[in-house]
Amino acid sequence: MHVPVLRKEVLECLNPKANENFIDCTFGLGGHSSDILEKIRPTGKILGIEADNELYQEVKKGVRKGIELVNDSYVNLENIVAQRKFKNVSGVLFDLGLSSWHLEISGRGFTFKKKEPLDMRYSKLNQTTAEKILNYWSKFEIERILREGMSEVAKAEKIAKVIVETRKNMPIKTTTQLLRIIDLLGGSPQLTFQALRIAVNQELENLKKALPQALNVLNSSGRLTVISFHSLEDRIVKNFFRQEAVSGKVEILTKKPVSPSAQEVRNNPRSRSAKLRCCQKL
Repeated sequence: MHVPVLRKEVLECLNPKANENFIDCTFGLGGHSSDILEKIRPTGKILGIEADNELYQEVKKGVRKGIELVNDSYVNLENIVAQRKFKNVSGVLFDLGLSSWHLEISGRGFTFKKKEPLDMRYSKLNQTTAEKILNYWSKFEIERILREGMSEVAKAEKIAKVIVETRKNMPIKTTTQLLRIIDLLGGSPQLTFQALRIAVNQELENLKKALPQALNVLNSSGRLTVISFHSLEDRIVKNFFRQEAVSGKVEILTKKPVSPSAQEVRNNPRSRSAKLRCCQKL
C-alpha cells in the first residue's frame, strides 16, 4: 500500500553491504527496511523504530526475520539503542514523510479529503491534538503555526482569526469544519493540515534532538540519510550537516538535496516535495 520514496537513492546513499546493521528511525510499513534487508543478509540486522502504537501493532505481526521492531519515538534513539544493545551501526535512516496508512486508514484527521476527528497524533501518549490547538490555543499561537507552514503570511493571519471567531460559537472538531474555513479564505488545505500535524507531534523539535543522537550511534564511516518533505525540516537537516562538517565530524555526500525523478513523481505524486540529504561520519 505505501510506496517508499527515493528507494534507489536511499540504497545508493546508505550503501548497505552484507552483514551490516542499520536503524530505520521511521519504520512505518517497512518499505525502505525491506530493501535494506535484502542487501545485508545473511547476518545483518535492522532496528526499526515506530512511534505509532496502532501501526506498530499492525506491522509487527508480519515483521521479517532480521528486523527488530520497537514502539518508541526516535527522539529517544540513544536510549533505545542502549536498551536493545544494538551495536556496529553502519547507517541510520529518517523518512520524515507521512505513510499512506496514516492518510487512508488511521482515521485521525491527517487528510482533508475525508471527514475525520481532528486528532493528528502519532502517539496516544501525546496529550496535544489538533482539536485542542484549534479550540484552546491563542490566535497568536495558531497564527505562528500556520505562518511557519505556509508561504503567505497574510493568509495565515486571516485563517487564525476566523478559527478563533468560529470556535466562539461552535467547537472545531472535524476535518470538514476546518476545511470550510480554509476554502473560504482561499488557503492551502495541504499546507494548513501539514503545519498542524507538525505542531501536534513536535516534529521539528524532535528532529533537532534526534540528529545528534543518530550521529553518536553510528560507527566511523557510517552514513546518516534523511528524507524531508517540508522546507523547515530540510533546513534543520542542512544546517546540522553543515555544522558537523565544519567541526570535522562528517563529510556531506549530497552537496545539494536529491529530489525524486519526474518518473517517480508521476508514479507517486506524494513524493514530489521529498528531499534527501546524506552524510558520512568521519
